Amino acid sequence: MRTLSKHQQDILLDFYFDCAGQEEADTARQLLDSHKGAREFYDKLNHSLTALENLDHQEHASCPDHLVEKTLEKLYSHQSITESIKTDRLNQLLADENHKIVTKRQSFWRSFAEAVSVAAAIVILSGVFVPVTRQMRAQAWQTACQANLNKISQGIAQYAGDNQGTLPSVETKAGNPWWKVGSTQPQNQSNTRHVWVMVKRNYVNPKMFACPGNCNSRSLPALEQEKIQSMPDFPDRRYITYSFQLICDTNKAVLPSSRTPLMSDVNPIFEKCVKLTEDYSKAEFNPVKLSEKLLKVNSSSHRGKGQNIMFSDGGVKFTSQRVLDQNDDIFTLNGRDTYHGTETPSCDKDVFLVP
Repeated sequence: MRTLSKHQQDILLDFYFDCAGQEEADTARQLLDSHKGAREFYDKLNHSLTALENLDHQEHASCPDHLVEKTLEKLYSHQSITESIKTDRLNQLLADENHKIVTKRQSFWRSFAEAVSVAAAIVILSGVFVPVTRQMRAQAWQTACQANLNKISQGIAQYAGDNQGTLPSVETKAGNPWWKVGSTQPQNQSNTRHVWVMVKRNYVNPKMFACPGNCNSRSLPALEQEKIQSMPDFPDRRYITYSFQLICDTNKAVLPSSRTPLMSDVNPIFEKCVKLTEDYSKAEFNPVKLSEKLLKVNSSSHRGKGQNIMFSDGGVKFTSQRVLDQNDDIFTLNGRDTYHGTETPSCDKDVFLVP
């Protein structure tokens, strides 16, 4: 139990409350299969909360206002507690709740007031590691992500105004590998080099390109301005967790006059298809064949619940739908089910957000 890290406990809590993303859920299952401490932690959590299933939710559908207020006060009060104290407190609460339910099960549920007290304790339990519940944090990340895209949208509009209505772009050819984020080769390949232009010219702060909901992009080292000017692209995929409209010599880099998706949370189809090596020039793209699952999956940045989409008119919308106007899936090309990382749209109306 002591060898279970805070991050691992956090993943198990998310998994138990059914708010973990696909990757975190897989990690939780692996922990439960191979880690004794994880199994003990999960079993105690499950044992402590099982009694809640006996509550009559129809008879007691509402929660007293004073309880909500007291619970939130408790949650916020934990913000100032150090991480070590939080861990000890969680373990103690688990042990206490486990003991209470085992020894007092027959009398514990005699009154609704006592049942609500346990519910409040459980809410506090889940809030030991975070100042608010996981769902509230996910909502905060979603809102922060929308703010990022709004800033990027403003940068695009300003760039277009300064450059005769064109989108930020560099010279690229159709058939180039649009997935090579971070390549230092002189030829322009990755589709992210287009929006990197806005970073180099100070239209957008580079921090805006990392969604706070994406676990790979948290606590990134800041990019120094001198380094930015010498770089041809984002350092690597962690620094840009959004996908942009594919631009090449056959696909015009013009700001659309009609409402068109320009950018979204990372395209989930191509997230794990790049095989990296120490020598980035030798990185490989594992071909992807669309399946029923890949045609339905949403971006991992928001736990597979949906993605924020930025439109050419400046609007930003969170949606679980990938197929928008004219029956166009923003993450795929019309009529293509296999991808090698070099594909291009057949026409301007076929929106394709990559990588």
